[in-house]
Amino acid sequence: MRRGIACLLAAILAGSGPAACGREKTVVRIAVTGPQTGDLAPEGVGMQRAVALALAESKPGPDTPWNVELASYDDRADPGAAEAVAQQIVADPTVGVVVGHITSGCSIAAAKVYARSSLAMITPSATSPEVTLQQTRPDWVGPRVALRIPASDAVLGAYTAEYAFDRLDLRRLAVVHDGTPYGQDLAESFRRGFERKGGTVLLVQQIARGETDFSGLIGRLRPLQPDGLFFGGIYTEFAALLKQSRAEGLGFPFIAGDGAKADELFAIAGGAADGAYLAVSGVPVEDIPSAADFVESYRRRYNSPPRVFDHYAYEAGLIALECLRRHGSDREKVLACLRASRHSGMLGTIVFDAKGDTLKSVVTVTRADARQRRFIPQY
Repeated sequence: MRRGIACLLAAILAGSGPAACGREKTVVRIAVTGPQTGDLAPEGVGMQRAVALALAESKPGPDTPWNVELASYDDRADPGAAEAVAQQIVADPTVGVVVGHITSGCSIAAAKVYARSSLAMITPSATSPEVTLQQTRPDWVGPRVALRIPASDAVLGAYTAEYAFDRLDLRRLAVVHDGTPYGQDLAESFRRGFERKGGTVLLVQQIARGETDFSGLIGRLRPLQPDGLFFGGIYTEFAALLKQSRAEGLGFPFIAGDGAKADELFAIAGGAADGAYLAVSGVPVEDIPSAADFVESYRRRYNSPPRVFDHYAYEAGLIALECLRRHGSDREKVLACLRASRHSGMLGTIVFDAKGDTLKSVVTVTRADARQRRFIPQY
């Protein structure tokens, strides 16, 4: 009797009414999946932190019958592992939405698995056009489950090509990529855009992930005397190539995409990173006035600054929460809710088109300052 009175009093004080007494909330989960081991672990851990922060800061209403939790998975930035992880995720009936994957290769592979179960996937970072394009084809295996918050490489590559031609006055370039869906698609988008402007691509060269000796490539670049080099890939190989090229006396500008924009670039390349251009989807989080509270909360909670895609992961988490708290783990209803959502947050209003891409595509070119160890937007 005393327990019932205590519950009733607590419910009234909380504003949830007598119906809240004795009602247990059903657990539903957001699966957060990305690399937690390997070179890209910092990006995967950052994404997980950002979604956890969104969950901590977004309080449910008193009548929400679901308790949302996070379930974390390590895809090791490997498409095969991502497909296996996706199978585990769809087998858990409490999972109503996925935030991830970090890499395009993993997202492309996993989306096929999610589609068979109508499980929505919101990626904060996978920018290959194929992530969403594959689900528009007649042989696609289910509904269009893949949603993307950042601009695709088709947008980023074309914009960066225009920047290189118009702003940097470059006319003859070499293009290098790491052979991954992300790196290759970005490089190809850049190449097409640069040639469309009237530029000449002297060389297109693929390297391998994990490659550390670029003496052969540097030997091929030297006689070509390009005005600059565009790189499609992540910071590990970009930093090593940049450092070795500068040591060999190659002084022309180096340009890359958001996969290469990481603080580790300065740690690996040192002073050689100075002057490199990094194009990123959207606006860097430190330059978004409406993101100041997020940056402060993130720093306070984790004692480190957000990484390049963490503000996208935070917004993905909030969008996911809005729909999970309405529909629980009913995957078809959650997917429909996400596709129709108009979320307003620090990135403005996020709306997805029929393909799953964001309607708001902005690109910013930044310039690396090795002395300050920061990336300065070139507006």
